[in-house]
Amino acid sequence: MQKKYWLCTICGDLHVGVNPPEICPTCHQSKEKYVEITFEEFEAELAKFKK
Repeated sequence: MQKKYWLCTICGDLHVGVNPPEICPTCHQSKEKYVEITFEEFEAELAKFKK
């Protein structure tokens, strides 16, 4: 199975896996709040934390 990149649309939590988590570990919203993003988008989100 290929890993996918997920972004919580509520809090910005990032997740790598086949599926998003059932519950966001940061804001406790359901998996429906996650959207699949590309690897490039994932890296751009990570870069925000490195500044």
